[in-house]
Amino acid sequence: TAFYKQFIKPEVIVMGESKSLGTAKYIHGKYGNGQWTFYGGHDPEDYQHLVGDPPTDLDLHPNSAGYRLILNNVLFPAAKKKKQKT
Repeated sequence: TAFYKQFIKPEVIVMGESKSLGTAKYIHGKYGNGQWTFYGGHDPEDYQHLVGDPPTDLDLHPNSAGYRLILNNVLFPAAKKKKQKT
């Protein structure tokens, strides 16, 4: 899956695209006081995963670049920086 670039607003940052297809796979933007990021596509390690299949066992893929990308977008934006004492 992907996002058609013709429907993406100009203020949205496209971070991954397929120019030949006119689609964006990875987009980022701001809304109100927050930010959002979407990555279009299938499960990076189980691309044939179907609805109703059991969940992918993440322990089988500890070094997956695709899962690291997904987790970075979920975990790091939610983390708050602590005030330094120095």
